[in-house]
Amino acid sequence: MPPRSLTVDERLLRRMARDAAIYSLTRPAAIVMWVALAAALVVSILNLSGLVTEGRDDGGFAAWMPPLIIALAAGAVIMSISSARHAVRAAMPPQTVVWVSLEDEVLRVGSGDRRSVIAYDTFQGVRVGTDAVLLKVRDTTVATAIPRALLSDDDIAALRAKIA
Repeated sequence: MPPRSLTVDERLLRRMARDAAIYSLTRPAAIVMWVALAAALVVSILNLSGLVTEGRDDGGFAAWMPPLIIALAAGAVIMSISSARHAVRAAMPPQTVVWVSLEDEVLRVGSGDRRSVIAYDTFQGVRVGTDAVLLKVRDTTVATAIPRALLSDDDIAALRAKIA
């Protein structure tokens, strides 16, 4: 396919970062973390309720566990969003022309003066968000983001076929 390009603006960066953050927060390891945090919250609330019912709660450590667990969950969300914003902005600064070209053996991506030629077997999976297509790099937690507007549905199907 011939290269398609677009100029990245602040709104697109925010929307792409949102897609990247959602990807980060819904990966299998993140889901295990969410389940563990939810279980810890339930156990801490049940423990605190039991102490209050027995009249033994002195407002000690048990009373701080539910807010602490909620703060940890909120911190994970905030750090994921911040990390996604930073990564997308570093790869595609505002007002940069970004382009992509799907070729038979490689994916070519450019952002400003930077150009990358990446073999399809570098990637392990494709996740399509509203504004970003995220290509998970094999054996890492890293994903390459491409603006969704640069890829047609047929392009995404071709990417999935080449990466699978």
